[in-house]
Amino acid sequence: MPQSKRSPRFSPFRITFAFYAFSVAVFLARCPAVCAQDGAFDWGGGSVSALAGGIAHAHVHTETPRTLNINCVRIDTTTHGLSFTTTPRAAQWTADSEETVRQTTRDFMRAAHKAGVNMVVAINADAFSPWPAPWDKPLPANLLGLAIADGAVVSPPNGTPSLLVRDGGRLEMTITDENTDVHGIVVAVSGFGFCLENGAPTASDDILHPRTGFGLSEDRRYLLLMTIDGRRHASLGCSIGEVGEWLKHFGAYTGINMDGGGSTTLVRWDAKSRSAELINQPVGNGKTWHDKDPALEQRDYRPTERANGNNFGVIVAGR
Repeated sequence: MPQSKRSPRFSPFRITFAFYAFSVAVFLARCPAVCAQDGAFDWGGGSVSALAGGIAHAHVHTETPRTLNINCVRIDTTTHGLSFTTTPRAAQWTADSEETVRQTTRDFMRAAHKAGVNMVVAINADAFSPWPAPWDKPLPANLLGLAIADGAVVSPPNGTPSLLVRDGGRLEMTITDENTDVHGIVVAVSGFGFCLENGAPTASDDILHPRTGFGLSEDRRYLLLMTIDGRRHASLGCSIGEVGEWLKHFGAYTGINMDGGGSTTLVRWDAKSRSAELINQPVGNGKTWHDKDPALEQRDYRPTERANGNNFGVIVAGR
């Protein structure tokens, strides 16, 4: 659920939302804080498919301690022709006000291909305000933290953790604030907070939501982009700590909890059909299904895509 960058820490909306989320968590039943499998994920196993050279996709489904649908894309940063991009500045750009124009993750990918850019994977990234707002409209957005697109600052840093892509393709995850030197950073996106630090998942409550997580391996060779679906019987969602557990399972040493909730969306490019295809099952319209009859969900649920203030794309040139 996107949060306003400059709303009061204990606004009525946040208090109401927190109470609702807590009630949902209690209704779903108390569950262990850790749901990840033991050990490291086998990226050479049969549940892995190649999306492009150096880019692999894994899908994991669990029934215990609850139903979860988890998708993770691992990007080998040594891949030839690899680069990254994010949502550019709005045409009428104003810092801390009108920084981007909201766009679904699939529309973000479609726009890249229309411009001749071979984007193979895209995922939602930073939170935005104002919210609540029409969930599917291409409206102006103000981003939560540092965002840089093609070397241009889209949103200034504000003390949240960021994924930085520097000249030469070097990646790092670090806290960025007003003292951050942005020189040499070509792409940056930010999240709410670290969920994995130095190989250790952070502590969290048991509130369950759809989640988006970005992870980086200890040697910085692999970037992990992960979604965990939620708010449905088919996938009930995870806590922030569990996002860290799963990122670690897939090979991350550092991880950031990105914007989640209805914004959580992961997309791939299907070269055969020349179309942007959903990998996960988003609930962009904000509707919940876990408190309804499972039969209604099975009959009526359809993925809905939120227009997000910020998306992140993976490009492989020469294909």
